[in-house]
Parts: sequence; structure tokens; C-alpha cells
Amino acid sequence: MGEKLIQVDVVSLFILAMILISQFSRKMSRGTTNKIFITLVVITLLSGCADIWAVTLDNMKYPDLGVRQLSHFIFLMIYNTIPPFFLMYVISLSSAWAKITAHKATCTLLILPYTAVIVLLILNFSTGCVFSFENGVFVSQQLSFMTFLVAGVYLIVTGVYLIRFHKLISKRETLALFLMIPLMGGVVIVRLLAPETMVMVFSTTAGLLIFSVMIQRPEKIIDSITGLNKYIAYADVMKKNFLVGNRVCIILINIANYSSLYKMLGYDKTRALLRTVSRRILEQNRIAKSHGTAYYLEQGKFRLVINSYNLGTADKVAQLINEALCEPVTIEKSELSIMACICAARCPEDISSFRSLMAFGADFHLKLPYKGEVIRADESTVKRMVSLLSDVDDIIDRAIANHGFHVYYQPIYSVEKKKFISAEALLRLIDENKGFISPEVFIPAAEKSGAIHKIGDIVLEEVCRFIASEDCKKLGLEYIEINLSVSQCMRSGLSEHILKIMNKYGVTPDQINLEITESAASYDQNVMTDNLNQLNSAGISFSLDDYGTGYSNMYRIAALPLKIVKLDKSFVNNQNSKMMTILHNTVRMIKDLNMEIVVEGIETEDMVKKFSDLQCDFIQGFYFSKPVPQAEFVLFIERSNQNARFPETKRT
Repeated sequence: MGEKLIQVDVVSLFILAMILISQFSRKMSRGTTNKIFITLVVITLLSGCADIWAVTLDNMKYPDLGVRQLSHFIFLMIYNTIPPFFLMYVISLSSAWAKITAHKATCTLLILPYTAVIVLLILNFSTGCVFSFENGVFVSQQLSFMTFLVAGVYLIVTGVYLIRFHKLISKRETLALFLMIPLMGGVVIVRLLAPETMVMVFSTTAGLLIFSVMIQRPEKIIDSITGLNKYIAYADVMKKNFLVGNRVCIILINIANYSSLYKMLGYDKTRALLRTVSRRILEQNRIAKSHGTAYYLEQGKFRLVINSYNLGTADKVAQLINEALCEPVTIEKSELSIMACICAARCPEDISSFRSLMAFGADFHLKLPYKGEVIRADESTVKRMVSLLSDVDDIIDRAIANHGFHVYYQPIYSVEKKKFISAEALLRLIDENKGFISPEVFIPAAEKSGAIHKIGDIVLEEVCRFIASEDCKKLGLEYIEINLSVSQCMRSGLSEHILKIMNKYGVTPDQINLEITESAASYDQNVMTDNLNQLNSAGISFSLDDYGTGYSNMYRIAALPLKIVKLDKSFVNNQNSKMMTILHNTVRMIKDLNMEIVVEGIETEDMVKKFSDLQCDFIQGFYFSKPVPQAEFVLFIERSNQNARFPETKRT
């Protein structure tokens, strides 16, 4: 037998070194899957070094056979570690690693073949059953096939696993993984036909190179700003966790004031802020030794996923992150405060489905009051919200089918006429099983599913039916306000649809006022603008709701066909001197635009007088009445407009 060639192994070492450098330079070193891949590369690199050492000693006919035997033992021991780690990599890609490791019997079965090889190689020192040296020449013995057999067992198990759980792995990843099987299987054939050719390490290197190109793709899963995994990676791993049934803990971190910070800082400084937040999260993750994987989902939303084997540290790391993010962030000598809403949730105990997790995580910081403390998902308030979000689509469908939606009315008081001349129609959902469902829960869900259009029709039909009724006619109301969502505003043919329903009940355009939110007004969509202009041309007036809650584009607002601007209750709740100055200027500006003003959220008689003196036109709030069903509303208006019980107000 001629000398074995080491050139192929040398090339393999160069390729493996490049793969390692690539992994770390592309920040692909965090997370279980990346760590197993790096381990695979290192093991292959070490086996290549051991192979070169052993073959070099053979080619030199090194006289100390004990050293040569040790070199081959080390090579075979390291090389035979590759198949089980390959299986581990596949399991990790499917996010089933925690599930597998939870069963000791399964782990034992997976480790057993490799253990058998190690025992056999150790026995070889005394028996020479795997390999030996005859006249100083390396010779494979009768049990040498066992090393290949064990590798084959792992490859078969890997193939079966890929077929069994193919839904947990993408097609691209599955293709790359399946390519590894013939590469490693072909080693046996080459060794039999050309034993002097060293292809064992090279074939594995080729497979790892394929993985590096087709699977380990940072542009797909790594956020370039924070260095954390992207939304797509988070969604993928959580889908798999729920599908497999893994127990994990998720630390949900939403920066409640992200929008404000972004508008204040701009793009570049916001990037610096996000990097600082990311570093703090990773640092606390390291300190707590939770071994969680961090993700950035855009719009100031971070996640830390902790696997079942380390759930005990979840509360600790959540608390550490909360404390770290309470500290101000310095950006170019400016100290900024972050309002980080943090919720710790165990899945599937607290949140049982992927859909519920994503729906809850999107805006829990808006629905739950910020108190500066970690929110626990097992609290009754949170559990109810999560439960509703899980079933909200079914609840909406049930409400549409079984008349679960109800229109309530909140009266609006005219300062000039000293009586109620209008009302706002507000939608309420009362489910037969869940009871009252907040609009903050079902409206966003309805917009996502498209059910908002059916719901909008229900409201419009009910309001038009009421306006056309004798009960409404005797009240002397001038108009009823109806809310339009963003989705409705951008619906093609909206104007014709609304006018058709109005004509059905004989309702005139002046009897309807349509409310759009400030966020809807910020959309510069041609369809929306056309809809509003067509409805305005037909004689329907518009109100801008919740003015003061966002960053208003005054040019856009001035361009819209608005008759009324409704001041948000934040103007009412904050009465310091600076806010009063803003309020005075806001009222003056709106008046100069020839628009009327409604003040919402009024709860005291003093507030009624104060905003009346500011020349606001209409007042709405609990001081007069909460939203009530139609029958109660009719009785309230009849009684109230017969009694002049409101204080005289001074116009300035």
C-alpha cells in the first residue's frame, strides 16, 4: 500500500477555518443551533488535525507503535463524534432539542452507539480488534466496520427523523441536511476502493460548507442593527415550540415610548439606542446564566426565549432586565428614559398557542398599565386577556352570527344651546360565554381578519334604524357620530356602500357624522381621500377623534373635509400651566380653521365650566352619562332636555 495523501485534509482544515471565521464575524455564535454547528465544525477540524498526525506518522513509519496507535485512536474517537452531533444539529433545527433531552431513555439510546464505539476503540489497545500494525504498516481488522456501522445508524436515525418531522424544518434546510447523508455514506465506498485517499474529513467538511451556505444565513435571521435574531427567526422557533410541545419561558419586552423616542432622536440615534438596549438584555441574560436566545422584532419589541432546562432563572433574568432598562440611556450626552414594559410568560402554561402569543405580545404595553414592574402572565388580568386573544376570532364570528354586537350611545352636550343635540354611537361586544369584551381587544382583531367591514355595517344599519325611528325623532337630535376604522376608510367603494344603507332607512346626510381617528388621518392614501371627499360631497360631515394623542400633520388635517375636532381626554387630565398654554393655542388654531370642538373625558362640573369658558362647542363625558343602550339613552335625553340643570357658562 502506498503512502496516504494528506493534501485533501489540509484543504479541509482551511475550509473549516473559514467557516468558523464566517460564523463569528456574522454574529452566528448565539443560540443552541449555532453552538451545535460551531461544535460540529470544531470537531471536524480536530479530527482533520488528528488524521494528518496519524497519517504523517504512518508515512514516516514512525518506530514507536504506541504513539501511532494513540494517534489513530484519537482520530477515530473524534471522527465518530460527528454523526451524533449531526443528529443533534438536526434536532436543534426543529426546536425539539429540549423535548428530546427531557426523556432520559431517549438520550441513553442516542448516546449508546457512540459509547459502544469508544469502548471498542479502548479495547483495541489490548485486542487489536479494530486496527493493528503488521510489520509497521497500519491494517484494518475484522471489527473496523463497526465504526462505519455506528455512523450509518446515526445517519439512518437522522434520515428517519427528517422524514418524520419534515414540517418542523424548511425545504431548503431539509435539502441541505439530506445532502450530508450521501456525502458521509460515500466515505465507505471510497475507503474500500481507494484506501490511500483521505476523504472522511473532507466529505464532512463539504457537508458543513453546504450548511453554512444554505442554513446558517445571518441575513435571514440576524438583525443588522442589534445583532439579535429577527422576527422571522422568533416566529419560526415559537411555532415549532408550540407544535412540538416544548416548555419555554418568554420574556416579552416592549418599549412603550419607542415611537416618541424615534421621532425625537431620528434614525441614526435610535439605532444607537436599540444597540444599548440589546447589550443590556444580553448582559443580564449572561449574568443570570439563563442561556436564553434574544430576538428583536422591530418597533422597540424584544424577546428572550429560555428553554425548559433553565426555566428556574426566568424570573431572575426578567427582574434583572427590568432593573437594567430602568437606568437612563445616554445618547450623545443626552439622558433618555425608557419605558420598558416587561412580561414573563411560560408556554404553554400561560399562553397556549402561537396565535395568542403574537396577538398578546404585539400591544400588551398598551392594554396593561405601566407600573415599572415585571408583569406575570399568570396574573388573572393577563390570563383573561390572553384567553380572549386566543378565541377572539371565534368570538367575533359568533357575535356576528348571534347578534352579540350592541350599539351604545353617549350624549354630547352643546355649550351654546345648553342641551344635548348629538351622541356618539359606540360598539359593545357581549359574548354569551366570555361576557363583555373590550373594543381594545376585538377591534384590532377584526381589522386584521377583515371582519371590521361586517361589524361596520352592523353599526351603520343599527344607527340608521334608530335615526329613522319615532323615538329618535322626538328627541330633537341633530346627528349621530359613527366611528370609521382605518380599514374601513381605505375600503374601495365605501362612499357608495354607506349612502346605500342610509337611503334604505331614509336617513339624510346631515343626520350622520363620521369619526376618523388621528392615526387614520395620517394615512395619505388615495382611496381614503377619495372616499372622504365623495362622502363630504354628499353632505356627510366628519370629526377627527382623539386629537392630541399622536403627532399630527397639520397640513394633512387642514386638507381633510373636517367639521369637528375632538380633543382627547389627555387635555382634560393634565392641567398644568404648560398644558393650559398648549390647550389655549390649540383651541384658537382649530377655531381659526372654522372647525368646531368637542372635549372628551369630562367628569366634573368644574371641567364643564372651564372648557365652556374656553369656547369649546361640545362636551362629552361621564359627568353627563356613560355610553348606554338605546332605550336608556332615549330616557336620558328626554329627561335631561326637559330640565335645564347645567350651570350658566360665560363666553369669553
